Amino acid sequence: MKALFALIHSRNLEFVRDRSALGWSLAFPLILVIALALVFDDNDKPLYQIGVVGQPAALEQIKTLRHIEFIQYDSSDEAQHKVARHLVDLAVTEEGYWVNPDSARGDIVEQLVHSKAPALSKQIISGSAVRHVEWLLPGIIGMNMMFSALYGVGYVVIRYRRSGVLKRLQVTPLGAYQFLASQMLSRLLAIVATATVVFVVAALIFDIRPVGNPLLLLVTMTLGTAAMISIGLLVASATRSEEFGNGVLNLLSWPMMFLSGIWFSLEGSKPWVRIIADFLPLTHLNDANRAIIIDGANLVAIGDHLLVLTAITIGSLVIAGWRFKWQ
Repeated sequence: MKALFALIHSRNLEFVRDRSALGWSLAFPLILVIALALVFDDNDKPLYQIGVVGQPAALEQIKTLRHIEFIQYDSSDEAQHKVARHLVDLAVTEEGYWVNPDSARGDIVEQLVHSKAPALSKQIISGSAVRHVEWLLPGIIGMNMMFSALYGVGYVVIRYRRSGVLKRLQVTPLGAYQFLASQMLSRLLAIVATATVVFVVAALIFDIRPVGNPLLLLVTMTLGTAAMISIGLLVASATRSEEFGNGVLNLLSWPMMFLSGIWFSLEGSKPWVRIIADFLPLTHLNDANRAIIIDGANLVAIGDHLLVLTAITIGSLVIAGWRFKWQ
């Protein structure tokens, strides 16, 4: 028993003396709880969604309805597409309103709108609802890619540093950027290949047919994975403590779990939530993949997402190479 207590005591001392690990163990759960409370603690959440195009004259009367969220769209085509796929319950334009007769929620919202603006002309648009699995699949695959990229690279490099592998590589002609590039490319190939297999199998099982170009989907998956691997390399570039590295990776991955549209859509969310989400690479990966699979978006339509992912990749790799330490 004496030996057992001695080992427990020594391990506790090791943990307490690692100030970074101790700090993350205390700070991370508090940060997570506060963040989740700020994002999701909303007792006045709207029940229905109405899309708005332009400034319809009847909008002021309609906005007196309670528990309804109004989402502004730039074009009538975009609003009609959202109504057709049951992504919003009804859309109001300057010419009238659009509703999908197959949408039960749309039928309820139409009656509410009609009670406030009976003179508004009705336009019907048809289309099937986006199935839940169809919407969820890109997010689940994106989440799996994120964990594989961040922990599969970042944690491994930290372990290499702790175990002395990097110290031995330092005496070889290998440069820091070559080492980082090797980690990036090897992991990138493995993650994209496994994600492609998972997507194809799931698409066959649930009869999901991407509306857009599958090759474009492959491009977004590659750029998204590269962005998240580069962030993992950035975290691991000068970190020796596995506990500290794990804390930072948790701090990066958990916001993406909740704010990158894996489980629910951020459409119509609070503006500050959307601003934070736009800084996360998984948000751009999921938005681009869903736009291709569900909306049939082309390269121009998702170009902004691809530019952000490319910028994150280049910026993170440059900083990681600059601050990389072999020991």
